[in-house]
Amino acid sequence: MDPIEPLSFEVPPFDPEEWTDERWLEWLKATDDVRASGTDVPVTTLASRVVRSAPGQMLGQAMIGMAQAIYGRQDDEIVIVVEGNSEPHEHELFTIRLDLDHPERSSVVFKSGSESPD
Repeated sequence: MDPIEPLSFEVPPFDPEEWTDERWLEWLKATDDVRASGTDVPVTTLASRVVRSAPGQMLGQAMIGMAQAIYGRQDDEIVIVVEGNSEPHEHELFTIRLDLDHPERSSVVFKSGSESPD
């Protein structure tokens, strides 16, 4: 069984202005080629190691907590609003009356009788 050779990439500089655009493109193409070659060897970078580390996870959760404390929780609920006919029909089994100013005064009135809609 052949040992897996470690991937050797040139590490980008701390100051991105040190490299030209052409050099950045070459580096990006080199890293893309390795991932597309089908090897099972994961490419680890400094950023991926920090994100996956315990201190990185704690820092990320702390930043999310601070954002929620400052801006409030984000409402991720998807609401679908559809216009409909607001005229009550005789064949409806119930009527809903909503009081938006005082929700506790909202009511649902069920019609009596054993009539069923067609």
